[in-house]
Parts: sequence; C-alpha cells; structure tokens
Amino acid sequence: MPVQVYEDSLELTFDVLEECGYTKASWPYPALKQTGHQEKRSFRAIILENEYLKLTFLPELGGRLWEFWDKRSAQDALRNSDGPVQSEYGVRRIQVNKGLLLSQGESHRHRALGSVDWMVFQPESDSDAGEVMFVDFTQISGALKFVLSPQSAEVRIDVVVQNRGEKSTIGRPNTFIFDRDCDQTLRSDGVILESIYVSFEPGTFCQHLPELNGVPFRLQRERDMKHIAPRQVDSFSLNLQPYFGIGNPNSVGPAGVGELSTGDQPQISFCASTPLLQHKLILQTESGQTFEAEVNIHPEAVYRAPLNGIPEAVVAAQLKSPEGEPVATFGTLSSELSPMIHGFAGTGVPWILPREYDDATLLALTADVGLRVPAYLELAARATERGDYQRADTCYEHALLFNGDDPLAWWAKSVNRRIGNLDDENAERTELLNAHYLSPLEPCLRAEAFLAQPRNHGKDPSPLLASFNDVPENFVEVACQLIQARFYEDAAYFIDEALRHQNLGMLHYLHAYLLSRKGGMEMEVASRVQMATKAKFPPMPYRDLEREVLMKLVEIHKLPQPIMDWLSDQLPE
Repeated sequence: MPVQVYEDSLELTFDVLEECGYTKASWPYPALKQTGHQEKRSFRAIILENEYLKLTFLPELGGRLWEFWDKRSAQDALRNSDGPVQSEYGVRRIQVNKGLLLSQGESHRHRALGSVDWMVFQPESDSDAGEVMFVDFTQISGALKFVLSPQSAEVRIDVVVQNRGEKSTIGRPNTFIFDRDCDQTLRSDGVILESIYVSFEPGTFCQHLPELNGVPFRLQRERDMKHIAPRQVDSFSLNLQPYFGIGNPNSVGPAGVGELSTGDQPQISFCASTPLLQHKLILQTESGQTFEAEVNIHPEAVYRAPLNGIPEAVVAAQLKSPEGEPVATFGTLSSELSPMIHGFAGTGVPWILPREYDDATLLALTADVGLRVPAYLELAARATERGDYQRADTCYEHALLFNGDDPLAWWAKSVNRRIGNLDDENAERTELLNAHYLSPLEPCLRAEAFLAQPRNHGKDPSPLLASFNDVPENFVEVACQLIQARFYEDAAYFIDEALRHQNLGMLHYLHAYLLSRKGGMEMEVASRVQMATKAKFPPMPYRDLEREVLMKLVEIHKLPQPIMDWLSDQLPE
C-alpha cells in the first residue's frame, strides 16, 4: 500500500490537573498537581502509515510519537503501557511518561503537555514518502520531521534545533527521551533497544543517560555540546527500525536486525526493513570454510535459516546484495562508543549579548570564528535602526556566509530589503524562499505574509494570522523577533493586529516598550501596562528580550508579583 497521512482522534483518560503556582523550573508556565480525579479527553491524532508501520502523533501533547505500531508483530514497538502514565516529576512537576519526544536536557520541554505547530506532506505518488513535521517555537526551537517510505519498516527523523535568542543556552536541548524501561546495547552508530534499533551517523550521539528520577532512557547528543550559541542551528537525523522475533541482536544496519545464534539450535535470524530479493547469504565456519546460498527475505516475517546441517560451527555470516555489496554482517557487537565533538568552532565559551558592545568592538569580533555571526547580526540590526538598509543587507549577507542554515537571518534580510525598498516591485523574494525551505512552519514567515500587505486594518481580524490561534504564544515569539531585529514599526503594527486575535499580556508589555521609546507617551505606556495585568497568562515572559523590556517598565510601573519574583530571581525552587 502507498504511504497514507491523515487525521484522526484518540480518546485518553488523564488525571485532572490544577495549577499550583510558579517555580524556577516551571517558569514561564505554572507548576501542576494532581487532583485525584480522572477524565476522558479527545485528542487530535496525526497518523503516518504504510503496509508495515502505523505511527500515531499527538500535536496537543508536544507533538510526541504516542504509538509506533508494528503491523507485522501486532505490537507497539515503543512498548508503552495501555494507558498514559503521569508522574510527579519534571519542569512542571507533572509529566506524561509515554511516547518519544525531543527533550531539553534532563527533563521534558515545557510544552510537552501543550500544543505545537505541525504540518503534513502528502506523497505525490504511490512511490513517494509521506512526512509529518512538528515544531516547538520557543527560545530554543525544536523541529522534528518524520519520514516514512513505502515498502519500508523504518522511519527517519530529521531534527533541527536552533537557539533563537541572543545568548548561549546551557542544558543540552537536543536530547531524545524514550519513555520506557528497557535494556540497551550501545554502538558508535546506534543503540539497540528491546524491539527498536535506533541508528544515526557515527559519532553523532556519544552517550546515553541511565535511569534518573523517573526518566527511563535518554539518548544524548554529543558529549561536549553543553551549550548552543546564539542563532546556532544543530541538525541531525535518527532512524527508528522496529524488529521482532530476534532474541539477542548481533547484526544491525539499514537492511534490518539479525542474530547469529549458536548452541543446540544454531540458526541465522533476520528481520528485514525492506524486501531483500536475490541476495546471497555467506556462512563461514571456525575452520575457514564458506557456504553460500541465494535468499529472498521479506519484511513481513522473520527469515530463519537453521544451521544444523553445517558440519562445523558457524562463527560469521554476511548478507550481500545482488551487486555483491554487504548489507548485513553477523558477529559479536562492540559496545565501545567513539565520542565526537560537533558544532561551532571558536572560543569554546558561551557567547554573550552583542548589544553590550559598541560598533568598533563588534567589527573587531567579526574576525573571531566563534563570535562573527552574532556580531554581524547585531551590526545589521543597528544599521536598520539608523535607516542604512544597504549596510544592514551587507551585514546579513556576511552572517549568512557563515551560518546559512539560519532561517531567521534569511527572513530578517528579506524584511530589511522590503522596508528599505531595496528590491524592484515585482522581484522574487528569494530570501523568504530560503527561509521557508529551512523552516516551513516558521511563524515569522506567516507574519511577513501579513506585514507585506498594504496597511489597512479591516473590520475583522486578518485571516492571514488566523493560524496563530492554534499556538497563541507564537504571536509573542514573532513580536520579539521583530523588536530584536529593530523592525520597530512592523512590530507595533503586528502587535496591534495580534491583540485582535489574542489578548496576551506580554503583547501589551511589548507595545508599552515600543511606545516608551518614542518619548512623551507616558499615559499611553501606563494604559498598556494596565491592560497587560488584566490580560491572558500563561505563559509568563521568559525570553532574554522580554526580561529586558520588563526591567525597563518595572522602573516606573508595578508589575504582577510572579513577574517581579522572576525578575528578582525570587521564584521558589
């Protein structure tokens, strides 16, 4: 069957939760506690399915892979329990221990219990893959794209993590959590769990984290990658290959998972991920003799070849393609891991906020391989603020030479060119195309579709921003990015329109900040601050820019107590 991508619903029973104040770990969201009551809830489910596998995702629970159903064995390869497991642990004191998700260090991401943006890519023909993408646009964004091909019992996960802020972030935001208790065998190119083989580029992951405070198994990215620098993009891929009928795997690879077993009933067992037709199975005995046979292996069932008829003990085996290329080798696994440091070269210390430097210092920092990107981005923003749009464009060009995977830089370059009228009226905005290619769900691109239109507030909220209502926090994310890039007029216009969709407190604070920059508008600023106290929270502010804005406003206006506690670092543990 061809790959299918469709929407369904899933009814689950959860403990009813209630808010119990803010803590340092839970911020910007309130901590949660159980009430002792349960309720049934219906969740939107996204299904990615082919003839062998059926993957179920829940975008309203952080976009996690909830169930990884292997049709061949009629079981969930994630080995989940029958119902959701909620434990009193994690950044919000409650977390759902089920499924597979991208975490932030030792704990789940803050939005693991909330909605994230998502997008499906339908196959154009029966031979094409289907894809599902989930993105959490926070200060450290995480995008996961699951790719499933026809006639394949393997799914690929493409991951992109980006620091969207202006300071280095500590805490390894590129760690995978498998919420399950399991034995594991680690290799330099993968990890073998019970029922799943997880493969990756050699050295991309270098260690797993053992069971810790209710987190059964975590696969951690790069041992020395303790921080991600401002605007740094980290991308990598994983392959998930479920298997069954194999007791102690000692052959793993893209073609499948297998075992060469000895003893009273020696045999070769192999669970293929794709059809392997007209392949050759070559056996080698302890005396060096070889035996060869043509085999056809299908993913639907485990291939088994008894070895009782071989006169000597078989010590090694290899499966070769019709062209003679090895696709599987059977033997003893090496559990040794080869560490590999990956990421930006340079100073090796966390980057600091470039706005603390004058222009001369920033120009000098562009010679530093580790600091040149944020330095050029800050120089570009300053040039935009001065109205020197050509200079800003040049600085964005330099930043992209060294960090071309940054969708925000491509977006900002295009916006700067629009504001500065640097393009012909009918010119194609190639920078936006590049940004869309790198991040199809980027909220700043959706905002630009609105901002590029003639300025005219209609009677009703603009439908161009209607999709933001699914994840309202993206209104704040875009407003912060516009201010950070010094697109102040665009920011004010966008916030005005955003407030027609969602009455978010932080939008009022950001608007108050923009008004305060003009001077002589104290009454308007006070009015906006007052509106903010009556508006919708959470989430509370947490970005570096939000802290800066509130630190300026708190000098002349009283802010809600939780925000005051956050600014003064007085939140309880």
